[in-house]
Parts: sequence; structure tokens; C-alpha cells
Amino acid sequence: VGSGAGRARADDDATRAAKRHYAKGDKLFALGKFDQALVEFEAAYEARPLPKLLFNIGQAHRNLDHYDQAIFAYRKYLREVPDADNREAVEKLIEDLEAKQAEAEARDRDRQADLDRERARELARQRADRDPGKPVYTRWWFWGGIAAVAGASAGGYFLLRDDGIPSTDLGNVVFD
Repeated sequence: VGSGAGRARADDDATRAAKRHYAKGDKLFALGKFDQALVEFEAAYEARPLPKLLFNIGQAHRNLDHYDQAIFAYRKYLREVPDADNREAVEKLIEDLEAKQAEAEARDRDRQADLDRERARELARQRADRDPGKPVYTRWWFWGGIAAVAGASAGGYFLLRDDGIPSTDLGNVVFD
């Protein structure tokens, strides 16, 4: 008899914890804090896995645009509560979420295709810069090299010419 009373007390504690988490989650949900509400609804379900909590978990996921998780929670809810009063509404939510999920996947595919096209254009630009058929004088490094050689040549000419030191009106200092 003692083990039955202990189990009943544990069930009561779990039920109280589930109610506490649910109440907190419900308030957070009403404030639009869906991520925090989700944490509380999941804690309530962990304390006491009541199937109706799955609907609330699905609602929080839906509002966070977590399509897969929301669909999963709603389907599990309908499996656990096959005669749910809101069955038609939940089935409509699943249908709407599947459509939104398909749209999001299409957007992601389009975005990825745009990135792939841009990457291909960049590779083509890089290949064109390395294209051996392109005349040398059209490359930036050719003109940079010409400027460096011209500068070095002019500097060498002025340093190495044997005109001596130019005189000034002030005179020059001669070192013996």
C-alpha cells in the first residue's frame, strides 16, 4: 500500500509542476514571447506528458516559424487525441504549415541558385584575368612592372652619372 501512496504523491507533484509550467508558458505566449513559452510548455510536457500540451508546443513552434517541429507536434497531438474537438482546425494548420514550408524551401533554393550564379561569375572573372589569350599590355601587373623599371632606371641614371656634385652659390665642402 505504501508504494501506491508514494506513486500518487509523485503524480501529484508532477501534475503541479506541469500546471505551473503551463501557466507560465500561457502568460508568455500571450505576451508574444513564443521562444520562452515553448520552453515552459515543453517543461510541462516533460513533467506530465499530457497530449493536449502537444497542441501548445505546436502553437509556439508555429509562431516561431519552426515548420517541421510544429507539424510534428500537431501530428503527434492528433495521434494521441484522435477525437480532438479542434481536429479540423489542427489539420488546416498542418496544411498551411506544409505550404509555408514548401515556400520557404523554394526561397532557399532560389537564394542558393543566386549564390551559385554569383560564384560562377566570379570564377569566370578570375579565369579571364588569367586567360593566356589576353594581350600582356592589358594586364595591371604589366604596367606596374613598367613603372617600377622606369623609376629604377631614372634613379640609377641620376645616381651614377659622373657630373660631380652640382655647385651652389654657397660653395661646397671638399673632403680630402
